[in-house]
Amino acid sequence: MAVEKTAQETSVVVDLLLKRHDEIINLWIKERLESGEFRDELIPKNELRRQSQQIVDMLARSIKESDGADFESPAFDELRVFLNEISRARAVKGYTPTENATYILSLRNTIMPLLAEELQGNSDEFVQEMNYFTSLLDKMGLVMVENFIRSREEIIRQQREDMMELSTPVIKVWDKILTLPIIGTLDSRRAQLMTESLLQKIVDTNSTIAILDITGVKTMDTLVANHLIKTVTAARLMGARCILTGVSPAIAQTMVQLGIDLTQITTRAQMVDGIKLAFEMLGRAVVPAKALARLVNNATETTANGFNAASISSESKEKQ
Repeated sequence: MAVEKTAQETSVVVDLLLKRHDEIINLWIKERLESGEFRDELIPKNELRRQSQQIVDMLARSIKESDGADFESPAFDELRVFLNEISRARAVKGYTPTENATYILSLRNTIMPLLAEELQGNSDEFVQEMNYFTSLLDKMGLVMVENFIRSREEIIRQQREDMMELSTPVIKVWDKILTLPIIGTLDSRRAQLMTESLLQKIVDTNSTIAILDITGVKTMDTLVANHLIKTVTAARLMGARCILTGVSPAIAQTMVQLGIDLTQITTRAQMVDGIKLAFEMLGRAVVPAKALARLVNNATETTANGFNAASISSESKEKQ
């Protein structure tokens, strides 16, 4: 049940927050620094002071404007927005949920002895004031934790999407030749991302050959095979031929047992064989440097001999 107070009853807390404003902030920050939970690599001390001062200012203003209403009242909107901003920033910086919640809740330890001084000899009012203030802090802590969790979930979701993109890299290995190494499990979502990335890269680089390497795929089933077939079909519609490499003996046997038909896809055991085939499709070949040098020398000698023979023949005709 929410604890509500009249404006007159809440004036004690408001007066305390305003009258002993600097003292409260200093004691609160001191408590945080001595708690062992403060990490200056995440937040500088001056930033901690700024946040703490704003919270105390907003809290006093909100309590005064709320006329004793609960934390859900519009009077606390500004404070809730600020708490959400702090939670989001702390989630990005790497705070834990516990560190985030105890920051707000620790304000109770600062206020309690000061409030006891203000209400000496009036234990009933002290209990009532502390119950009201504690209720506010608890709800402020919940707001921070809930928004912190939402922010962390959003960060994790974004990181997962980034990892998905990194897990399906399309690499240009040569002019007109792309390669797509596939590692791990290939589910529907990842397969869609893989296909989209490959097709876009085909358009961007004007490539005509794509090598799909499944060396890192440990399990092959009908679903994975269907994803590969759809990717190859889509690439073919874009004018690119596909070569499937990295087919291990175990995967080959599994495909046969499952009755998976990959006859429409050109396959090779290793990526190096796939790259070699891609060069052949483009009318090119990889030649060792020494062999290439011999070919160039032979061609040069042949050209030179032909030129010399032509010169001798020309001189003979002139003498005649």
